[in-house]
Amino acid sequence: MSYSLTQLLLIIVAYLSGLFAVAYCADRGWIPRRITHHPATYVLSLAVFAGAMASNGVFELAYRHGYSFQLYYLGIVLVFLLGAILLMPLLRLCRVYQLASVADLLTFRFRSQLVGASVTIAMCITLLPLLAMQIQAVADSIHILSGDTAFLLTGTGRNDGLALIFCVIITAFSILFGTRHNAFQKRNTGLVTAIAFESLVKLAALLGLMWVAVNQGLGGLDGMTEWLQYSDRAGTVLDQPMEVKTARSLLLLFFAGTVCMPHLFHMAFAENTDSRDLHTATWGMPLYLLLLSLPVIPILAVSLKLGHELPMEYSGLAVGLGLNSNAATMAAFVAGLSAASATIIVTTLALANMCLNHLLLPGNVLQLDQELRFHGRLRRLRRILITVLILAGYALFLALRSRDTLVQAGLASFVGVLQFMPGIVATLYWPGANRKGLLAGLGAGLGIWFVTLLLPLVSSLSPDIYRGPFSELLVARGETWAWASLLSLSVNAGLFIIVSLISRAEGEERVAAEICSMDNLSRPVRQRLTLHSADQFSDHLAPALGERTARSEVKRALRELRFEENETRPYALRRLRSRIEANLSGLLGPAVAHNIVNRCIPFEHSTLAGSEDINLIERNLDRAQLRLSGLAADLDNLRRHYRSILENLPIGVLSVGSDGEVLMWNNSMETLTGIDSELVLGSHLSALPQPWHDIIENLLEGEAESAVKREVETASGSSRWLSLQKANPAAQAANSDDRVLLVEDITQFELLEEELIHNERLASIGRLAAGVAHEIGNPVTGIACLAQNLEYEHDPIEVRNTAEDILKQTERVTRIVESLVNFSHIGSSSEATELRACNLADCVDEAIHLLRLDSSARPVEFDNRCDREWLVLADSQRLLQVFINLLGNARDACDEGGSISISATLGTDRVGITVEDNGCGITPQALGRVFEPFYTSKEPGEGTGLGLALVYSIMEDMGGTVSLDSPISDSGGTRVTLQLGRASYPEQPDG
Repeated sequence: MSYSLTQLLLIIVAYLSGLFAVAYCADRGWIPRRITHHPATYVLSLAVFAGAMASNGVFELAYRHGYSFQLYYLGIVLVFLLGAILLMPLLRLCRVYQLASVADLLTFRFRSQLVGASVTIAMCITLLPLLAMQIQAVADSIHILSGDTAFLLTGTGRNDGLALIFCVIITAFSILFGTRHNAFQKRNTGLVTAIAFESLVKLAALLGLMWVAVNQGLGGLDGMTEWLQYSDRAGTVLDQPMEVKTARSLLLLFFAGTVCMPHLFHMAFAENTDSRDLHTATWGMPLYLLLLSLPVIPILAVSLKLGHELPMEYSGLAVGLGLNSNAATMAAFVAGLSAASATIIVTTLALANMCLNHLLLPGNVLQLDQELRFHGRLRRLRRILITVLILAGYALFLALRSRDTLVQAGLASFVGVLQFMPGIVATLYWPGANRKGLLAGLGAGLGIWFVTLLLPLVSSLSPDIYRGPFSELLVARGETWAWASLLSLSVNAGLFIIVSLISRAEGEERVAAEICSMDNLSRPVRQRLTLHSADQFSDHLAPALGERTARSEVKRALRELRFEENETRPYALRRLRSRIEANLSGLLGPAVAHNIVNRCIPFEHSTLAGSEDINLIERNLDRAQLRLSGLAADLDNLRRHYRSILENLPIGVLSVGSDGEVLMWNNSMETLTGIDSELVLGSHLSALPQPWHDIIENLLEGEAESAVKREVETASGSSRWLSLQKANPAAQAANSDDRVLLVEDITQFELLEEELIHNERLASIGRLAAGVAHEIGNPVTGIACLAQNLEYEHDPIEVRNTAEDILKQTERVTRIVESLVNFSHIGSSSEATELRACNLADCVDEAIHLLRLDSSARPVEFDNRCDREWLVLADSQRLLQVFINLLGNARDACDEGGSISISATLGTDRVGITVEDNGCGITPQALGRVFEPFYTSKEPGEGTGLGLALVYSIMEDMGGTVSLDSPISDSGGTRVTLQLGRASYPEQPDG
């Protein structure tokens, strides 16, 4: 039974057309989203890793090593079982920074275009044997089905034209699959769905082939069991042991290949849009591989029973042909074609993208300009690269020295890809690794691989000449790939570690290492950008990307971050810069993207060391909450607890970085200011609206540590009183210049205080009432007597003199009453403080006069020593209240006959006023609290404790200060010192 070449080519084209039709329908949305985005579709797409090795090579492994063939599947399963410590960290990096390949990952980690170029070239070379393996599997299958098997048996007379035709067909479909989109920026739904469909076809074909083999070739399950149990040949093949060291090497190869192979890396990370899908894959992929491994033993058993002469890699075809079953034969052919074509399509797609990003774009081959048509050029270059890669695989296929190379070629690729494993592990778990160590180890490991495996594969050179006297200590003699893999990996890892330890990583490399390390959270530094708006980003990116694409990329990043187009907040702009770099990384590769962004959107050179980006750290921790466990989760819960306390404090908390960026704005600050924290967090202090900008900046930049009482007019027009206190955490945290401001709303307290102070003032007036009555009584009695005398006076001169005396007495009464009335209205909340030039001595005299009206008070001597010509800048009525309170307290502290002196000293722009008494003084315990409201050292009922609090408040309103010293002598005494601005009367205009 044979097929014509035309029939086989039509089958290939029909199958690939069906695959393309699935991709096209998925892209168009004709296949429901619940199918294309189902986790099972993602899991099935990962089965692209199971290429010709799974459909053909695994039978050769089973024939050579018996049941040890399961190490192929076990190596893949181990990777997914260890997904939490390997796959999930890689997925996090790839999703955040738009990394689509191993070259992207290592370039991002080691911050070097040389690393990207080296890894890309090395990956292309190591994957050529794998591509040649897929081409050979399909080409040989075509030969077998067409009846031309002579060259398979003799090793001569191979028709390479069939392989070339297949390469042309697969090249066309690879281009259709991989270059319909601009870049790998979003999930290629069509590709993922098509590969998932291919995996189902492959599994169904092999299971169908197994059913035919078991039922027709072995007479059912009982017949298979009996044949396997009693057949000497089956026992000889399946029960042969494998050396432990060789088994470890085989397991290591397939484990590393699962992580490093570009086609699986691309499907696992670049095409992933939901991390939960990868969690599903940790059990879904092992289940799929279990089903995929079931047909191996039955098909191999029938193949051994039939005793065919074909190579064991083609046991499936041999079973179909031997049983004369067209269905089984087509199932075996379609399984091999499906596996090989999917591997070629995705591998060349991933490699083409790597070559474009790390070999061509760094050299600016696109010559980007303002016309900006490079999306079309990118597609053309990808098509060219895909074609070149497939033809390179075909060239290696032609160079293979014999037909017995299918498994050898596959293992050679796996050993080559193994050399990238140290770099990937170091990316996640060794921040001390550097690019010099990576390149040294990679170069040495690949050099050994080239000499021991690739060169013998394409030449007549025997690998046995490379065996050293100690090779048998590594693995069993007879498996070249095994000892070559261990030798190359050992040299690679050794050099990597040694060179990294003796050399030093650069600054950017250390930052990237910290970002990538699994055990270290990223602590990004809060750096200042030279640009201050999103529009400026577009303008500065235009020379590198072209105006249209620059604006398109900036708008796309803004849309993804949900920022407004007029965004100006420093924190938001830093996030915008990172997002643009990540998006460009998916389009142009991390090295080119990093260079473009660094050149067009640079940070300032004066970066503040140790100033961490708190807002970004908080955001990253919030996003990582579900991935934290153990001590990290406990610490995060503690952070959230204290963060919640700060957010809900009844006092406003504002934190400002040394660069003026707002780092914290709690709920109370939102209530006090009416400004939403989402709008102000991450913005610069200068962006705050008035009056908050001036209030906060003046306190933070000034020398004063607090503003005890500050009146602020809110947006609604009402006034609020605030108390502000600043603190600098740098005293407790080195390398921190951040500042904290506490803002307390004391409006209700201030209103209550004013009311109580006014009541205290009225009480003082009541105490003065008796003295006022006595003081008014004398002139009133005199007025009455003079008025009576007027009745009998007829002399005009006497009448005039009497009238003048009455007026003098009346003026005296008026002066007493006005003083009392003015005192009762001092400090009313409805009156604003009005500063003007006041005569200091006159104000003191007025206070002394009022105090002497209280006839019940203790008699003391007041001595006003102030210069009569000195003026101070104050509100005269409020200053009078200050002296009333200070002189009254001094009088209460003195014994009868005590003395109180008031003196002043003149400075450059200030006047110092001193009030001293020879009273009992103040205890040290009370000295620190005398300015607190309601604190008094007097007996109950003798004072309210509001006098000095009122003095402090009034002096602050007038821009002055007050301080107190006590005792000032051995016998006691107290000195109160006031400081007020110096003033002068305005000059009178001439004339």
